Amino acid sequence: MIPRYEKLFAESGGITPSDPLEFHLHHLARYWSRLLGFCRQSPSNPEACIDGDLGACVQVGSEFTHKLITADSPVYGRWQDYWTQTQAILHQRPVSIDAIESAHRAFEACLVDLRYDPWA
Repeated sequence: MIPRYEKLFAESGGITPSDPLEFHLHHLARYWSRLLGFCRQSPSNPEACIDGDLGACVQVGSEFTHKLITADSPVYGRWQDYWTQTQAILHQRPVSIDAIESAHRAFEACLVDLRYDPWA
């Protein structure tokens, strides 16, 4: 997974942003949208979605983004909240749809604080 993502990042530009932070946020927004949608279709067993490719994509994208958001970033505190929630849903069982939606809202709050719209 990571080598493919690194290759995607190395070839960024054109359709995807070339700025490293925007690149990762752009992809994370898409991964989160899909992951949340699939989890909502199967709210009694969200682990099946999280333990699959989309969960791995959220993990990898989050790790790359995490390395770029430093303590002097205006979104640092909010990102730490997102990071904690996301690591919990990715690695702790059982997980609830409410916890997944909360982690997604934390990610969305980071985007708002950064004034970045990955869908624009």
